Amino acid sequence: MTIVSIIMAVGFVAVLAAMSVWSAKGLARDQRLPMQWGFDGRATWRAPRDAALAFTPVLAALTLIPTALASLLGPLEGAGARLYLGVLTGMGLAWVGAHALHLWLMARWRRAEGV
Repeated sequence: MTIVSIIMAVGFVAVLAAMSVWSAKGLARDQRLPMQWGFDGRATWRAPRDAALAFTPVLAALTLIPTALASLLGPLEGAGARLYLGVLTGMGLAWVGAHALHLWLMARWRRAEGV
């Protein structure tokens, strides 16, 4: 069970990293990207490109990998194992969705700013 959960966690982090690498194409290394938006739709603060694009994959790794390693705490069988893998899958998909939203918002901001 532990090997499967670690592969899942690393796979989700790899997908997030690939999304960031793909989004970095065409962006200058010194460009600052928005990290948060106010209610008026304007960016409230920006981070350097590499930090902005690495933020979600790193944060996801810090949550998914320990969750995957939690299966070392005791044996999982039957419904417990399915529930555990379901929670891990749900967390991974939530991270992918949040990162996709962030990347989409950054792209929309770039178009609006003419960057």
